[in-house]
Amino acid sequence: MPLLFTNPAGLWALLGIPVVILIHFLQRQSKELPSSTLFLLDAIDRQSIQGRKIDRLRNSLPLWLQMLGVLILTWLLVEPRWDRDAIVQRIVLVIDSSASMKAFKEDAVTALGLEIPPLTTALNEVSLTLIESHDDGDTLYRGDSLDDLLQTVREWEPSNSAHSPEASLQVGRSLAGSEGTLIYVTDHEIDPPYGARLLCIGTPIENVGFAGHRIEVREEETAWEVTVMNHGKEPQTRQWTLAVGTQITAPRSITLAPGEVRTLAGKFPERSPGIRLLLEDDAFSRDDQLFLVPPLPKPILTAHSVEEDAEPLISDLIRSLENAPLFDSVESTAEAPDLVFSTYNPLSPSPFPPKAIVFLHQKSVPREFFSGLITAENHELVENLNWQGLIAKKTPSIPATSEDTVLLWQGERPLIILRLFPDRKQLLFNFDVAQSNAPRLPAFIVLIHRYVDYLREAKVAPAAQNFDLRQPLNLAVEKGDEASELRFIDSTGAATLPAGRASSLKAPRDPGFFSIYHGERLLLTGAANFADTREADFSEASSRSDLPGVSKKILENQTVSDPWWPLWVITLLLLALGIWAVLAKPGESSPALSPMDS
Repeated sequence: MPLLFTNPAGLWALLGIPVVILIHFLQRQSKELPSSTLFLLDAIDRQSIQGRKIDRLRNSLPLWLQMLGVLILTWLLVEPRWDRDAIVQRIVLVIDSSASMKAFKEDAVTALGLEIPPLTTALNEVSLTLIESHDDGDTLYRGDSLDDLLQTVREWEPSNSAHSPEASLQVGRSLAGSEGTLIYVTDHEIDPPYGARLLCIGTPIENVGFAGHRIEVREEETAWEVTVMNHGKEPQTRQWTLAVGTQITAPRSITLAPGEVRTLAGKFPERSPGIRLLLEDDAFSRDDQLFLVPPLPKPILTAHSVEEDAEPLISDLIRSLENAPLFDSVESTAEAPDLVFSTYNPLSPSPFPPKAIVFLHQKSVPREFFSGLITAENHELVENLNWQGLIAKKTPSIPATSEDTVLLWQGERPLIILRLFPDRKQLLFNFDVAQSNAPRLPAFIVLIHRYVDYLREAKVAPAAQNFDLRQPLNLAVEKGDEASELRFIDSTGAATLPAGRASSLKAPRDPGFFSIYHGERLLLTGAANFADTREADFSEASSRSDLPGVSKKILENQTVSDPWWPLWVITLLLLALGIWAVLAKPGESSPALSPMDS
């Protein structure tokens, strides 16, 4: 097992050996013993009579005991340890994948290059793992090369919104084990759980960027409005431009006070596929550009088959829908409509269209009102809608089935029924809407729009939309083994994937335009933009490292100390006592001389 000295400074104790030798080169001044008899002088060793001076080294027991004591003391001071056999030191780094880390990516590489080597130099085998901090974070690197890990960080592109790293840190701790080292790399100070060490590499920076947008579709034009925000603590001035295709406007200047939000507005040019708004670059570039396309929802072909007196209500509802062209009647449509507005007379029943919103309509005006508590089902179509002001009159009921989902009750009467089958999608209003106050309730209008959006999402048709970065696309595609492949095209290139993987599609990681084709058919024209203003605020960014001292703890976990150190301490004490006993032993006394001998 390799021998390690955890306290190399203890080797300075070896300087005690030349000091001991030097001391033993020195001779003490001789003592004067008055004697009246000269024959006694032959028995006296020759000694210095001039005091201490350098003389020949005299071999003695104290000399060797003292040198042995210096060696034992040095051994104890250097704190020797041995590596354990077959021990792998696991170091797991969870790196903050929020977008703000893009501004400090090079700082992260530098910090890791300085902080990680002291954790690995004293060990036989090291396992390095790098994972992202968001819930679905990828494992970016796994191996034993620090250079490869640093290269991975250089090529990595953080793009997520603000999130909690707790789930990833829990995974990291399971990978590192109880004795491994878990490090969380971020730009904002937190106290990470699961015994993770913090490596914070942020610094406050001044940042100005786009903070949001709004698009209004009018009858003859589409207008855009965007906000620009100064997230810093100092006034800032930036140049901005507008680009349409290859044409770019002249730069214009905008000045913002600390924390100020300003608005820019304009109109989409006719037949323009999209526009780009560009701000002068700063340290954080993700919010310095904004890509916008004129939104165009999937078309919903509508038709109606209603009684004449209900036609004004239906016409108003259809006009409130986006991109919902209306045909005069069901029979006149060249293709099957996506949605039919229909009325149902319980006194003269007729089948419902397969895809329909059906309103119960009775020509005779009912006199009594429904009574009882109004309760809504826990369903996304009626979530957070208030129906307590609804007033409806009693009528015969639409025949119900066991497969129906009742969205709204009043007492024992189902007022709104949802029927979803592979061949039928129907929303049934089981009360006379024309004889109620439902058209004046916001809940009624919102429910109609939610249901139309539900049908729109399921339709395979082209659309144009603006997205946040990494936002799920919820793309509807053809099903089956013979369905055409999907082609995803953005600024980085094109990728092809099976239609069955459409549910996993997300907007790109970086701002820009993109499009998706289903075979040769264009399904989606989109723009992806950075939208998390929390990640654009660097006023609380800071630096901190909890790694100093970790290398010593790792060394203690991965090595064993000298098991004989108590014996060396006892030996050192015994040597000290032995040296003292030898030096303190009195010499033979000279015989006393009487005056008679002189």
